[in-house]
Amino acid sequence: MTTAKQLYALQEVDLDLDRVGRALAEAAEELKTEISIGNLEAALQAEEERLKDLETRQHDNRMETAVRRERSESLEARLYDGSMVNPRDLESLQQEAANVRNLLEQNEAMSLELSIQIEESQTRCADLSIELTGVKARWETRQDELNRIVSRLQAERSDYEKQRALLAGQVEQAALQRYETLRKSKGGRAVAKVERDLCQGCRMSLPTQLRQRVKSGRQTVNCSSCGRMLFVE
Repeated sequence: MTTAKQLYALQEVDLDLDRVGRALAEAAEELKTEISIGNLEAALQAEEERLKDLETRQHDNRMETAVRRERSESLEARLYDGSMVNPRDLESLQQEAANVRNLLEQNEAMSLELSIQIEESQTRCADLSIELTGVKARWETRQDELNRIVSRLQAERSDYEKQRALLAGQVEQAALQRYETLRKSKGGRAVAKVERDLCQGCRMSLPTQLRQRVKSGRQTVNCSSCGRMLFVE
């Protein structure tokens, strides 16, 4: 006959397996840090491309500004050299000069705005590069540590699985099924010790008759409060 003591020993191994499983899951989750490195790399690449585009626009704008400044100076010179005597031609020249000056002002305003954006982008690239370098260095160190942890936990799990197989093989199938069903509904603890006449699963005092049945060890007894199987050493 399967005893609560046997099931309690099995539970101790199962709890160790649960602990190892949680630790492995946590290590596997932390190993996903590499995803954040990929995100940083993508962000840095996107910002570098944006910076390159801004610098290209700044270069084109400066070239256009130089052409317009030269044209503006040429028009201004013609306006004041006295060569224009026809009022209509003079008015047309003045209008063209005004238009070129307006476009030149737009170029200069654009140059200032692009300079600000370029400076901000350069700062952002530098910050991302520093952050990425730091994350990679910390990750390489932590990755080695995590891989050692995973190897150790996998070895632990293998040992516990062997222990569990041995213990489970000594338990009647019906009792094992009841134990596993109860364990699922009780947060992993299907069997509770009785100490100082208290169920250590729910900390409730046991009725006298129930305590006597548990101590006799002749049958499986469940706590009247929490339903766990009771075991006394």
